[in-house]
Amino acid sequence: MYATILHATDLKENHFAMCQKAAAIAKAFGGTLHLLHVIEPPASLQLAQGLGFAELANPVKDDAVTVMNVLGDALTIPVSQQHVEIGSIKQLVLKKVKELGCSLVIIGSHTPGPLPAFLGSTAHAVVHHAPCDVLTLRI
Repeated sequence: MYATILHATDLKENHFAMCQKAAAIAKAFGGTLHLLHVIEPPASLQLAQGLGFAELANPVKDDAVTVMNVLGDALTIPVSQQHVEIGSIKQLVLKKVKELGCSLVIIGSHTPGPLPAFLGSTAHAVVHHAPCDVLTLRI
């Protein structure tokens, strides 16, 4: 049913527990799990990169790749199924879904507290624009 599953992780608090859930879901469906972390640079870094300072983002990406490798090792997810990108989270999650031909996206959604919003803006965009099923997990 869900052959290729993408879990978008922020590598923040509870990321390991969320990834464990995603791995369990992939195992239950006999699917292949891909992990994606997107680094969304602040506007000031985007400006600096536009001026020719692209190397400013490299240390941040290198750190994220290291964390992703440790996570992948813990969950036995091969490096070929671990992805770290820099850019718009919404755009890159949707791009990776299409690129991999995913049948399911698993994404966390922060609890908004007293605000009436149901999903965070990233989860909302993925739910409404993904060409496949989307499972949101409460962070």
